[in-house]
Amino acid sequence: MDFQVLILDYIFTERAGMMILLLAIIFFIFQQNKTLVAIENEISNVKSKINSLVNRTDDTTSDISSLSSRISNLSGVVSEANTVAEGTKKELSMLADGISNETVFNEAIDLARKGGSVDDIVKQTKLSKDQAETIVRFHGSKV
Repeated sequence: MDFQVLILDYIFTERAGMMILLLAIIFFIFQQNKTLVAIENEISNVKSKINSLVNRTDDTTSDISSLSSRISNLSGVVSEANTVAEGTKKELSMLADGISNETVFNEAIDLARKGGSVDDIVKQTKLSKDQAETIVRFHGSKV
């Protein structure tokens, strides 16, 4: 009977070892499953953050496109303003030249009326001799 007890002890010990091994494998698989679920959750969080960043990038791209369009429009307006400013500058220059010439002619006419000679008018006003002669002829004092 000792032999039978030994065999039974061996079988029970072997079965117990198998059961322990099976329990260890089930525990290991359960732990792996928990880790897998945690990793899947983390991947899901990262994925949602990436999608949020993509949406922000799209919004930023749209904003930049809008700003680029506005800058382009402003560039056209500034170009038009520069053109108007250049035209105004030319007109002011022409007016200033006209006023300056008018002042010179008025001065020459006053000199001629006061009896100034052609040479005096040329020296004081820097007009040409022909212009001074014409002014003296029409506006000079009539003696």
